[in-house]
Amino acid sequence: MHEGHRERIRQRFSENGLTGFADHEVLELLLTYAIPRVDVNPLAHRLLEHFGSLSAVLEAAPEELTQVEGIGPSAASLIALLLPLYRRYRQDNLKPRLTLNTYGTLTDYCKAMYVGVKEEQAYVLGFDARLRLLGAKKVGTGSPEEVPVLPRRVVQALIQCGAAGAVLMHNHPSGTCTPSQEDIDLTSELFRVLSGMGIRLYDHIIVCGEEIFSFHKAGLLEPSFSEPASLAAQRPQRKLPPRASGK
Repeated sequence: MHEGHRERIRQRFSENGLTGFADHEVLELLLTYAIPRVDVNPLAHRLLEHFGSLSAVLEAAPEELTQVEGIGPSAASLIALLLPLYRRYRQDNLKPRLTLNTYGTLTDYCKAMYVGVKEEQAYVLGFDARLRLLGAKKVGTGSPEEVPVLPRRVVQALIQCGAAGAVLMHNHPSGTCTPSQEDIDLTSELFRVLSGMGIRLYDHIIVCGEEIFSFHKAGLLEPSFSEPASLAAQRPQRKLPPRASGK
């Protein structure tokens, strides 16, 4: 009976994708590929009851998923794989079109990096002299409130990829995209350090869900080559405040 039900739910997906699937049926379909010869319908409902929503299930870590009765390491790994796989898909899809001349693509790429990420993470994107993306390197991980970023790690990552320009980005999983004083101090320091090495810091982007804060767009950094001179001339040129002493 269970095998017949599994085949029917898989056939539905084959014919119509996930159209018409309830949340528990999405999880049920997924679990059929991780747990053989068991009725996974109760497990799907159990997951939703435990985490509260489909998105929360997909955002859960493997160790959190295995706390639900009936979910073993294999099923937990499969569920936990989906969001990182989607992030990789979005990055791979956007990368061929990503240059500093396509600001919308850049911000989409940044947002894709943080889909479902609950902790603060910082990355530096390296660009060549033609403003094309060379690569992305994680340079810091921290609590939901703060992420320590050491300038030497940023410098090392950019040297390794031979970058002529850079964009720093990090996320605020909770709260708003408004930069903290620490964010401003770090940006100021990195701007000075990288400028001394002949590497241009084009932007520092803060991601908060679907919202972003751009130091460049806010006028806190010099305009990049991607911004027309006529637009740059209309924008107030504000310098970053000096880095606070003692930090």
